[in-house]
Amino acid sequence: MAKIRRFLNKGALRLKKVRRAPYFYSVVVAVCFCMVTSGLLYLGSAPFLSEVKEGDISTRAVYAPYEFTYPTIIDETATEKLRKEFESKVLPVYDIDTLVQEKALARLDGFFNKLEEIKDKPALTDEQKSEIFEKDGFELPGKDLAKLLQTRKPDKIRKAAKDALENIFLVGVVSVNDKEGLLEKGQEEILMANPFFKTERKLKSRDLVDEKEADRIVSDTLKRLIPEDRSVRGAVAEIVRGKAVANARFDKEQTEKRMVEARNEITPVYKRKAVKKNELIVEKGGRLSKDEIIKLTQITRIQAIANRTSYLSGLIILLVGLLFAVAVYLLLFEKNLVQSPKNILLIAINAFLAISVSLVVVQSQQSGYLIPLASIAMLVALLMGTNAAFITSMALSIYIGFLAGGKLGLSFMLFVGSIVGICAVRGARKRSQIFIAGFAVSAVNVIAIIGIGLFHNMGKEAIFKEGLYGMINGIISSFIVIGVLPVFEYTFSLITNITLLELSDLSNPILKDLTIKAPGTYHHSIIVGNLAEEACDSIGANSLLARVGAYYHDIGKTEKAEYFVENEMGTSSKHKKLAPSMSALIITNHTKDGVELAKKQKLNTAITDFITQHHGTSLIYYFYQRALEKVKSSDELKEEEFRYPGPKPQTKEIAIVLLADSVEASSRILSDPTPARIRGLVQKIINNKFIDGQLTECPLTLSDLNKIAESFVRVLTGVFHTRLEYPEAKSRKERQNAIKNKNQQSQ
Repeated sequence: MAKIRRFLNKGALRLKKVRRAPYFYSVVVAVCFCMVTSGLLYLGSAPFLSEVKEGDISTRAVYAPYEFTYPTIIDETATEKLRKEFESKVLPVYDIDTLVQEKALARLDGFFNKLEEIKDKPALTDEQKSEIFEKDGFELPGKDLAKLLQTRKPDKIRKAAKDALENIFLVGVVSVNDKEGLLEKGQEEILMANPFFKTERKLKSRDLVDEKEADRIVSDTLKRLIPEDRSVRGAVAEIVRGKAVANARFDKEQTEKRMVEARNEITPVYKRKAVKKNELIVEKGGRLSKDEIIKLTQITRIQAIANRTSYLSGLIILLVGLLFAVAVYLLLFEKNLVQSPKNILLIAINAFLAISVSLVVVQSQQSGYLIPLASIAMLVALLMGTNAAFITSMALSIYIGFLAGGKLGLSFMLFVGSIVGICAVRGARKRSQIFIAGFAVSAVNVIAIIGIGLFHNMGKEAIFKEGLYGMINGIISSFIVIGVLPVFEYTFSLITNITLLELSDLSNPILKDLTIKAPGTYHHSIIVGNLAEEACDSIGANSLLARVGAYYHDIGKTEKAEYFVENEMGTSSKHKKLAPSMSALIITNHTKDGVELAKKQKLNTAITDFITQHHGTSLIYYFYQRALEKVKSSDELKEEEFRYPGPKPQTKEIAIVLLADSVEASSRILSDPTPARIRGLVQKIINNKFIDGQLTECPLTLSDLNKIAESFVRVLTGVFHTRLEYPEAKSRKERQNAIKNKNQQSQ
């Protein structure tokens, strides 16, 4: 047991190490994609059958590889025989007529109503009473009538009679002649339909209830409902007897309709003609006739079924090969992307959708030029960048070409259209740009199709038709991107330039609230945004993301705006009466308050990261120094209590906002802000953040930091530029005297 336990512990440790590997989950996603796509191909694909048309010229002689038969003309006799066979299986339909039931029950109610009236007229003789009922068709012996008049439970008797009649009508009563006719014809079953309840029941003909059996069943039912008084029961039976008339009638129209449907479902039977092995099917250079095309198609189908396993194996090997090529490309050019399983999952979902749509289009015999691969390329480009979009679209266009039967022209059009779509949406900042990209894809598709058509010597009509499909493809692609893009953004917590521009609108409720409650913080955020944008441009980072992130990085200050120096507006500091530790807690809490506000407003996590990381784990130096002044030894003070909780910046953009935030705050207290002093301040702050380890988890290089410093100096020099000292305005008389003196001096 101990050995087994040690073995399991070792296995668990190894599994943990594997799971901690940077690409483990990305590999898992890729393997799952291969398995799911392979299953889709197995269930939905069929080997591609080459298309030939009547009148085409055969490029080679074709001989039958084996003996087979093929369909020629319809065998009318066999087809008609099969149709009659299916007709005979259609069951006769009998409909229950609810009107018959209603009339019978109404008559029964009329009888019991008169019975109540007669009870109230004791002066009538038995003969007179019988005559009253005989007028309504109820012939009842005097003794039975007397029993009914004397019963103490008239309501129970009435209910029992109605229930017995209703039950038999619900079952369905056929006429004696109908039942005998069905049995004589040998019709074993029928369909009993109830149009009122919209139900159908299959019944054996011998088990059908006719009018004779209905009376017997009614009597049996009354025995169960009125067990205590035999004489009264007999009287009720006399009343009900004969009322259970046939209420199920043969529906000739419905039966014939079903027979016609059964006939139409029959596939015609064809006469088959035999072909011997090695028999000449078509001569080289001959025009293909309809009969020869049927033979060729039959050979192709048989070979396709026989080669299905190798066909699917080939598709799966191609899929794995292209996936490997994509992985290698991304590892070389987008290493960070591959380390995130979320990104790999996004690519896998898009690729799966593209293959699924392609499979539907190909198997439904529609034009492959309708496959909107450009939409997938544009989506990946907007969400993950051009490198990922390029390799994904290239791999998918090649694969779809194989899926459609090795059509190189289709692969070419899909790839070219995708590349144009990627270029057209690169850096897109408006949704209208996506529509423009769709039209650009349409134009390129049409040009590519014209080239393919001319290369293959297609007719003008065929080129026009396929070109129309290519045009529709581009327009549909743009609509797909517009509709699906927000779904992917929300699901995968990604953000595009389009969404960033919407967030940068200064009339946004969060920013508007910031201008009212914390105007100093708002102004500070705008300057930080300008600094960050310029710095990002200098090193090739996402400047728009940095600017928008800077706008929102301090939104948590709206909760306690008066505790931050930029919002004091000349009033005394709120921190004078607070302990340094409490002041530090209030200051650090603005990141937590900002995250809560961001979640409430459903901001993207890419923006929320700026709020949590823009200070990293920096020390709040001012309050830490104040706290040191109040203690005897620095050992009594925990430095961690005066640091932000972090985490440290994880991206270039957030790290730049961290630096811009510190630089802007410090520059406001800079006396005589000359370019040299500004440069010295910027270098000092960047060096301090670097030494404090705040930039250790972001991908900024020393070269990047130098460029960032230069961009900060340029922006701050512009902010603190010196103004010319204009001379004071002089009066008209002073100007005249000055001119006069000048003239005298010149003489």
